[in-house]
Amino acid sequence: MSVSSTVTRFAVIGGYLGAGKTTLTVALAKRLKEMGKNVAIITNDQGHALVDTEYARGSGVDVREVMGCFCSTFPEFIKSARSLVQVSRPDVIMAEPIGTSTNILSSVVDPLRCQYPDEFSVAPFMVVVDGTRASQLSGDKLIPAHQVREAEIVLLSKVDLLDEEALRRAKEAVADVAPDATVIPYSSRTGVGLDAVMDVILSTQLSRKEMEGEDYRLFSAEKESMSWFSSTATIVPIERVDAYGLTTTLLRAVADAFPSAEVAHVKVTVLSEQAGAKMSLVGDSAQVDGLRGGRYFSDPARLIVNARVTAEPQKLGSAMRSIMADLKGKFPVELDDLTESCYSPRPSAPTFFTGL
Repeated sequence: MSVSSTVTRFAVIGGYLGAGKTTLTVALAKRLKEMGKNVAIITNDQGHALVDTEYARGSGVDVREVMGCFCSTFPEFIKSARSLVQVSRPDVIMAEPIGTSTNILSSVVDPLRCQYPDEFSVAPFMVVVDGTRASQLSGDKLIPAHQVREAEIVLLSKVDLLDEEALRRAKEAVADVAPDATVIPYSSRTGVGLDAVMDVILSTQLSRKEMEGEDYRLFSAEKESMSWFSSTATIVPIERVDAYGLTTTLLRAVADAFPSAEVAHVKVTVLSEQAGAKMSLVGDSAQVDGLRGGRYFSDPARLIVNARVTAEPQKLGSAMRSIMADLKGKFPVELDDLTESCYSPRPSAPTFFTGL
C-alpha cells in the first residue's frame, strides 16, 4: 500500500542517547531517495550546533532544527513541519526527538495525529532500543523503560553485534516492558531489517496507541545531572590529515577523561570537500556512524562536537576545551573560528501533558 498523496507521511522515531536514531534516519532517507521519494528530517537537541543536523544534511535531504525537546516546543515543531511541506513538499518527514525526551507519544505524536489529520499521516510511534544494551538488561532496567513503554513499534538496533542467544534476551527485555509493541530487529551497518522499517514508513498504518503520559518531573533529575557541551571549529590543515584518526583520537580522550558510566553520548563529525567522518561514543564504546569521500583531507574542514556527560558544566567544559586544544599537538592542524557552549539543561514541561 502506498502513502496517500493528499497528506504528508510523518514518522516520529524516538530512542535514548546513543541508540542509533540518527544513523537509522539517514539510512532510511537514503533508501527513500533511491526510490524517488522526497524526504525531509526534523532534528531536535540542545546546543548551538548539532552533529546530527550536519550529518543529515550531508545525505542530501532538507533538514530543520528545533532547539529544545519537541514536547515543550510543539508549536515550533509544527511550524518546522509546515515549512518543510511548503518549501520542499516531501513525501515523507522523519522527526528525531532528543534522547532524553519524555512523553513523546502523548505530547507530540497524539496531538500531531489528532489536530492535523488533514495535513499529516502519522505512522505508528517507533522507538529505537540499543540491542546490545537490551541483551544485558531486563524489566524497568531497560534504558529507558518510560520511553519503551510508549512505543508502538520497537526498532532493536545493532543486531549485527548480537548472537542468537543475545538477540533472544534483547527481545524478551523489550517484551517485558512493551508487550504489545511490534519488534523489528535491524542493523544500519549491514542493512538487515531496514526493509521492514521502510515497509512501516511507506504503509498506510497509523499511530493509534493511547496512554497517559508519565509525570515528566520523575525524570527531571536525570536531565539535571547531565551537562551539554557543544563546539564548532574550522580545521585548517598544515599537512594532510586523517579524518578518521582525528575523530577517534578525540573520542578516546573523552573516554579517558570520564568514567564510562558518566558518558551518556558524545558525537563528533569532521566534514570537508575531500573527506567526512561521524563517530559517536556511549560509555567506553565508540562506533563509526558514517564515512564520506576519502579518509584524508588537506582542505579546510568543519569540526562539530556534541557531548552529553554526567558532570558539572565547569568540569565538562574544562575537559573538552583541553581535549580539543590537544588536537593541535597530535595532528598538523590549526583550529580557527572556535565556538562553544556548556551548560546543564533545564527540565522542560510538555506543551500537551495528559499525565496525572
